[in-house]
Amino acid sequence: MSAIGNEPPLPDNFGRYQPIEELGAGAMGKVYLAVDPLIDRMVAVKVINMEQAGPDGRAEFLERFRTEVRAAAQCAHPSIVSVYDFADDGPAPYIVMEFVPGDTLSTLMRRPQQERAAAVPDLIGVLLQVLDALAAAHAVGVIHRDIKPGNIMVTPRGAVKIADFGIARLGDSTMTMVGGMVGSPSYMSPEQALGLEVDHRADLFSVAAVLYQILLGRPPFAGSGVTDTLVRLAGPEPAGLGPLEGTAMGQVLRRGLAKDAAQRFASATEFADALRLALPAHAARILPMPGFRLPAPLAARLTEELAALVGPRAEDILRNAAEKAQDLPDVVGRMCAQLAPEDVARLRARLAAPN
Repeated sequence: MSAIGNEPPLPDNFGRYQPIEELGAGAMGKVYLAVDPLIDRMVAVKVINMEQAGPDGRAEFLERFRTEVRAAAQCAHPSIVSVYDFADDGPAPYIVMEFVPGDTLSTLMRRPQQERAAAVPDLIGVLLQVLDALAAAHAVGVIHRDIKPGNIMVTPRGAVKIADFGIARLGDSTMTMVGGMVGSPSYMSPEQALGLEVDHRADLFSVAAVLYQILLGRPPFAGSGVTDTLVRLAGPEPAGLGPLEGTAMGQVLRRGLAKDAAQRFASATEFADALRLALPAHAARILPMPGFRLPAPLAARLTEELAALVGPRAEDILRNAAEKAQDLPDVVGRMCAQLAPEDVARLRARLAAPN
């Protein structure tokens, strides 16, 4: 096919599958929207980047590719992207998968703060579907190893689909690969960051990291860069829970994000059950702010910064300020009016600092 403008030309075909457009690219390769002309079905074709295998590792990589694709195909679940076909006899192996229209969870979490805050219960509902899918996959011995918002699709009708299921394990091998880790630093488990052996509880840690971001507005161990994030992740300090400390949802996060895998939930089902129990209490605990309704992530940060200065009084101070305020500057001004002058200076300095 010819290129449009400065875009590179599309491949002519992948076997019988005819590409229509490139959907995206990553470390593992490129993904194309294509059509299967035999049954007139839209599919997604992921072409694997063989440079990962190194000059001498093609045979081992292909064997692992076959094993992992078959494993992914065994994960039959409504919330897991289906694998239809694959080929490994050409210069670049490819996988033919279900095409899922919709947005990634990552996109949904980048919406304006007020809109995102109102959608927190729905976003937690997405994670409950993810945990249900993980339970099915773990039951047949398949671990994803790269659960993150970008790998979770939500269709226009609200159905959830986990992408790249099982394929992430292609990167975990003794052969020479591009990079030494598998997973995304903001969501990977400590054992992944340290290059240790992982089991299904690594996926559960990743779900907990996504849950943390939904509730508090940032990944649990996010640093100033990849190295800083990995240091925080692999270190002994637990994630700070801010206003969720001591709550039912905070207890779920504390266990889900345990650095020691043995202290985490034993299964995706156990995690989901605990999350369902905590959800009503969390929904009832959302700060009632009839004057100016703060977005949940912003309310969480303000509470956390206040708590560092005044302790348990933080929630009352914020609530009192927001109930009478007309906008965000008014909230901050009313908060400061309840603080000692030295605390006002410290609070403004903390709020001015980057997250």
